[in-house]
Amino acid sequence: MSHYYYFVLLLVLPLATTVIMNLVFPKPPTDFGTGSMFDHIATRYDFINRALALNLDIGWRKVMVKNVITSSLEQNFLTSNSNSDKKKSFRVLDLATGTADVSILLAKEYRAVGAHDNEQPPPQLEILGIDPSENMIQVGRKKVENQGLQDEIVLEIGDARDLKGLNDCSFHAVTMSFGIRNVPEKEKVLCEMHRVLKMEATANNGEGGVGKLAILEFTEPTYSEGGVMGLAARIFIRFVVPVIGAVLSGAPREYMHLQNSIKEFPPPKKFVALMEGVQCGNDGRGTFQVDEVKFLNFGSVVLYLASPTIS
Repeated sequence: MSHYYYFVLLLVLPLATTVIMNLVFPKPPTDFGTGSMFDHIATRYDFINRALALNLDIGWRKVMVKNVITSSLEQNFLTSNSNSDKKKSFRVLDLATGTADVSILLAKEYRAVGAHDNEQPPPQLEILGIDPSENMIQVGRKKVENQGLQDEIVLEIGDARDLKGLNDCSFHAVTMSFGIRNVPEKEKVLCEMHRVLKMEATANNGEGGVGKLAILEFTEPTYSEGGVMGLAARIFIRFVVPVIGAVLSGAPREYMHLQNSIKEFPPPKKFVALMEGVQCGNDGRGTFQVDEVKFLNFGSVVLYLASPTIS
């Protein structure tokens, strides 16, 4: 068989399998934010993630973590001459923390920054990871314990749409990786992020700091964004990923959501417009300024960096 036929087979087989799975298995629910679907696959989640992303997903998360740590520390502490600021904790909220990959990377990056700054060491780090899946949280807690990061990381069950119990303007940074596309009410999540992030207007009330938001999410790249490899990544995400995920997890219905949720998630320009157009707070004046958009993996992964503002 010629190379041409192998190429056609690689394209047709995942497409045919995906169509069959859509016909045979019930359609996944539209609300993926409850966490119930992830409870079923929690113990295999890390292995499946590494396989589906060809072991590149940790690298994407590292890019987000480095940007968050560097910009937040520089903005809030390293350029400050206030001794009181240096004594305060640096607080990060990691939403959709899952099995705590990002929380652990945040703690390691923070330790690395502190090890290279003996003259002005950063303040104590406090990371709160929140996820709606109890089983994912349990796996994450074991990983945190194995890494000896219990003093820096606390994991709790919660819903990004309602961060009850968390005070306004209480976090220097909020991260969310591959989670916001699973929540239908994206405006609610954005407004809760806005509420808990520190604001410029509160920087002189004794709390200090200006917040930074980082969202890492999949998208279906176009040719202009990723070229031929971008189109290949689009095909891989839409047709290959659900099939491989279904096989590895033994949960076809759960992994069909990947195809649907990525396809339905707004493209980068529309998501930026959503972030900058959201109206938060009692007066509706709270919104975000998107500072930077970074395209990773041939445009199939996008990092949104933003700051909370009052219009």
